[in-house]
Amino acid sequence: MAKTFPLLVLAAALLGGCIASPYQQHRSQRYGGMRNKETLRPTVAVTDFENRANFSGQWNLGSGFADVLVTHLMDTEQVVVLERKHIENVIGEIRMQESPYFRAEGQVERGRLKNASYLIRGAITDFTVTGDVSGWFASTTAILKGGISKARVALHITISDVESGEIIDSLKTTGSASAGFFSGGIKYNSFAFGGDAYFRTPLGRATDEAMRKSIREILKRLPTQQWSGQVAQVDGQNVIINGGLNVGLTPGTRFEVRSFPRTITDPATGNVIEVIPGGMSGILKVEIVKNLSAHCTLMQGRAERGMILVRVE
Repeated sequence: MAKTFPLLVLAAALLGGCIASPYQQHRSQRYGGMRNKETLRPTVAVTDFENRANFSGQWNLGSGFADVLVTHLMDTEQVVVLERKHIENVIGEIRMQESPYFRAEGQVERGRLKNASYLIRGAITDFTVTGDVSGWFASTTAILKGGISKARVALHITISDVESGEIIDSLKTTGSASAGFFSGGIKYNSFAFGGDAYFRTPLGRATDEAMRKSIREILKRLPTQQWSGQVAQVDGQNVIINGGLNVGLTPGTRFEVRSFPRTITDPATGNVIEVIPGGMSGILKVEIVKNLSAHCTLMQGRAERGMILVRVE
């Protein structure tokens, strides 16, 4: 290992220079905003990728690519990502807290785990380095003179609606990168998948490019969900509603309180096709805005828990 270390350092320096890896740079750059003030962040879960690339090295590509996708999604700050890969560990901790060996104070309440609205699944369809001389990849033929190697990563991603099971969209992205002579001597089996050193290699840069393209497309194609304002609690003239800073509310905003809505379903399929608010029953004025709720004054009329809110422009 001592003999290979200088080569690894030299290769990393030639490929990445003195700057941070593409992955590090990307993590510090937020994606452009896509939400308006009353659009909720979609809740998603990510499964392990399927490895269709005929790669069988020491890396677990399915788990590794899922972890990279989760990190990129969280960096966007435009979606809520739920733990699913290690959900049994979470459930096990909840059950453990209910043991008589643990104090009752501070126990997690059952039934509070969030539900995902959308499931993101991926498949790796290409994961190759042409011109690799380490023997770790199937092809060792240099594609250009001078031993230049080229890496290519291709992904196929599907987005499913959890409620219906319907695949609502799918996308394919690719990433590629090439480097000079020394890249052909990189011992990929000495790198940890997803580490900074990995993302300085041609294969790492190809992975980063394919993943960034995928994230942009996922954010475009995830359905947007508009905030549905409702009365959460009523105590005389004081009313708490189910939105706050998370949906851009400000003090002074006024809402009409509508009586309970009517749900219209398609007689052929049973699908909900429209929700019609009832008649106006009161007027609210926002006084105090918190992260997920707002405290209001009932200016006139009445309000009950579950009634619909319509902003007064």
